Amino acid sequence: MDIAPDVLDTIVALALKDVEGVAVVGQTSTGILSFFGSKQDQKGVRVSQVTSDTIDVSVSITGFSLDKIAADARKAIADAILAQTGYTVNRVDIHVDGILFQD
Repeated sequence: MDIAPDVLDTIVALALKDVEGVAVVGQTSTGILSFFGSKQDQKGVRVSQVTSDTIDVSVSITGFSLDKIAADARKAIADAILAQTGYTVNRVDIHVDGILFQD
């Protein structure tokens, strides 16, 4: 898969905006992932391409079922990449960076 990182970031961020439980907040990338070039865009989602058909995505969530959020996010991301680029993603790894509690 040959997609520019900024394009991939945008596709993933747009795919996740309607996934219930994914918090879309502007956070900054810190820690070991930022050292290795993983990037967090302005939408609060960090995306990196691991292999030609594997995407790593780190998100913050709001108090819903972790399994359901991850499954919904995986499907939304894979469907969006296929629809917008024609590439099939065989694996989307979701990493929960944090849980945001609503007041």
